[in-house]
Amino acid sequence: MAGQGDETQPRFSPGVSEAATPTPTPATVPEGPVYAEPVDPWATAEAAAIAAGGQPGGYQPHPDPQGTWTVPGATEPTVEKRSRRRLALIIGGAVAGVTVIATAAAAFLLWPKFPALDYHALREVKQITPKIPFTSTFMDTEVYGERAFFAGVTDTGTLHTLAAETGSGDVLWENDNAGTAYSWKAMYAREKVLVLVSGVDPTTSRSRVVALSSEDGRLVWDKQLGSSDEIHLAADTVLWVDREAKKLTGLGMSDGTVEWSVDDPDATSVQLVTGIDDLTGPAGATGRPFTPAGGDKQRFVQIDSDRTVTVRDVHTGDVLQKRAEVASTGDKVAAHDGRLYVVEPGTTKRVFQYDLARFAETQPVTLYTAGDSEDVDQLTPCGKLVCFVVSTGYDGKADVVRAAGGEGAWDKPVAGVEELVAVGSNGLLAVGDEGTTLLVGGKEAWYRLGVTVRLDARNVLTFSGGLTSSVDDRELSGTHLGEESVNLGVLAEVRSGTCSWNTSTIACANEKGYVLHSFAD
Repeated sequence: MAGQGDETQPRFSPGVSEAATPTPTPATVPEGPVYAEPVDPWATAEAAAIAAGGQPGGYQPHPDPQGTWTVPGATEPTVEKRSRRRLALIIGGAVAGVTVIATAAAAFLLWPKFPALDYHALREVKQITPKIPFTSTFMDTEVYGERAFFAGVTDTGTLHTLAAETGSGDVLWENDNAGTAYSWKAMYAREKVLVLVSGVDPTTSRSRVVALSSEDGRLVWDKQLGSSDEIHLAADTVLWVDREAKKLTGLGMSDGTVEWSVDDPDATSVQLVTGIDDLTGPAGATGRPFTPAGGDKQRFVQIDSDRTVTVRDVHTGDVLQKRAEVASTGDKVAAHDGRLYVVEPGTTKRVFQYDLARFAETQPVTLYTAGDSEDVDQLTPCGKLVCFVVSTGYDGKADVVRAAGGEGAWDKPVAGVEELVAVGSNGLLAVGDEGTTLLVGGKEAWYRLGVTVRLDARNVLTFSGGLTSSVDDRELSGTHLGEESVNLGVLAEVRSGTCSWNTSTIACANEKGYVLHSFAD
């Protein structure tokens, strides 16, 4: 088992022992700034920044079947990741599932606040044909509450966007106000704006971040980013790591104005601190919440290459806590529910837990110490605990999912895990090459072929195959944890990798436009 291969090492009990050496030894500290791939705070994922032309760290709305997004200038991992094989599409019948949990255990899953959704067979709400035809270069959808947003690039390179009501499919607005760019990469919806991210133009080494009003589609703000800059989207604030100007800046989401700015000579990386409510609403395939909780007291951690970590207020930039010798910019970290989790780099690979409220005065707790041949990945908040994958070997056959950090810690062998997505306080989706395993309290509830995503803290939606940009069919099923799944029918001829959803409607791009389907009342 992980962490037990060397009998000469001191043993640590998850959640109770302090680190034998609270700060990593100097040999493990990388020299100079390192910009690694953003670590997904949900699975991932989906923490860190929208790199110029990339994705917001920690968030991947619609998985790209051709590869992952990286931060420009990032150093590639020294250990090659296992390749994700395309998930098998099940032809005919309902989405396959294997239930292995007893009825008594299933009753434990029920939670009055999140009852079973009133699932029904898929009903087409509306086919939406944009006024201007778009190409397959870039297409995306976002659902925020009861509003769906759609985007596609025309043959002139212009980004065409529109918004519609999810219940009726009525188009609220449609325009080309985002303008043109060398390429377009991502779209993210917030309460007041729709944020659109371009790729880096190789002739200028610049990218664009554009915000349109969610109400009427007018252009609200437009920012130029350097090739190494990052942005991070909180609920109502944009954190901009401006590496050219050496500034860390907070922009108002609704108008793009500078709310605060501090000097940042050390090439910071940033991690938003998520909360329990971020694990209870609709989320993408890597766990990115479509409607992040936010709040007046949202925090983030600023990580410098000299291993100093600073806790700041999202809305003011004020320093709340600070500590040296914690983590560097390329380390695997997650910040959730008042705690910071750090995977120690180098050969030791301990998982540390820090209390952000008493960051400066308390010692970290060692949650896990990896064995000599083990690696720790997919650091993911899961209720009051943190979950991660311990791997031994390249093929993933010996993967173990662990939950640590307090009462109810557990471990469970699950082969080939590629993503971890929390479902409420004690559910966890372990997504692999060909299917998804639901774990509840460390016990396997079921395994299903395809990709399963979160609708709320007790309801999930399963696609019968991988999520891709190609036009294809996907069977859907809805499940309230602890109950039998409901076959919803076939989502026909859609680009499943563009789909997004709330608890009743799914929006997707198709061959020529977009389509809305209802799956619950």
